[in-house]
Amino acid sequence: MNEKTTTDTRQSEYMTLKEAAAFSGTTYATIKRDIEKSVLPAYRIGHKYFINRRDLADYRGAGLEGKPADGYTIRQIMEMIPLSYAFIINLIHDKHLPAVKYGRNYIIDKEDFEDFLEKNKA
Repeated sequence: MNEKTTTDTRQSEYMTLKEAAAFSGTTYATIKRDIEKSVLPAYRIGHKYFINRRDLADYRGAGLEGKPADGYTIRQIMEMIPLSYAFIINLIHDKHLPAVKYGRNYIIDKEDFEDFLEKNKA
């Protein structure tokens, strides 16, 4: 039997960035950024990156666990209260409104938002 046919049917232990992005349900840019931030371990050979399947599974699981379950995005808050995006970002940065950054979005927990409203009640 030809060696090439036996190795082709087996899944590789390492994935490319493109394969990793498809597997994890994120974008190529997110995977590369997380590698550069040392959030996701990878091997660089020449100009190519390779990610171990086990490391990617751990990374994917950690990302899903870290996602807030019940909260609002800034856009959702803007629909409820006529505030600008910049104003809400300033509240978050000044620590007046607690939020968790998930990817490129901030998520404000529903209870934290209700507490914030209560504290600012006139």
